[in-house]
Amino acid sequence: MRFLFLLSVVISGIVSVVGFAFTNMTTTSFDPTGDNFVGGNGNPGLMFVMFPMLIILYFFFAMMFVFEKLHEHFSVKRKLFQACYSGVFVLIFGMTIYQIVSFRNEMNPYFEYEISYLNLFSNHLFFNFWTFIACLCVSGFCSFYLKKRM
Repeated sequence: MRFLFLLSVVISGIVSVVGFAFTNMTTTSFDPTGDNFVGGNGNPGLMFVMFPMLIILYFFFAMMFVFEKLHEHFSVKRKLFQACYSGVFVLIFGMTIYQIVSFRNEMNPYFEYEISYLNLFSNHLFFNFWTFIACLCVSGFCSFYLKKRM
């Protein structure tokens, strides 16, 4: 049973990393001169994270149990781990929000209508290495609140 769980975590982790990487790679770059402008009404980069979304959510949920086991092997206090997870999450979250708002403000003058935060040019801001690490930090923080059965 333990082997199957670890195998499922590894496979779902690979799917998650590949989904985030492909979304990041297939995001259309914004070119205000119009040479690289892509039209349409869709956001094709998101298909790499929307189709396997249940697998990605399973990975982050299963990582709570993996982090719980890892925390048992370290003699560092719980508060230190929670502070580290929270600090990294807040830092990445603040950095990402700043990038998203500045990117949107940079793009809006080139369009006659208001551009949403999640558009076909901004996938790389939402689905990248840093947001993946932030999600792992949330899983690590939540791992302290799993209940033990007796």
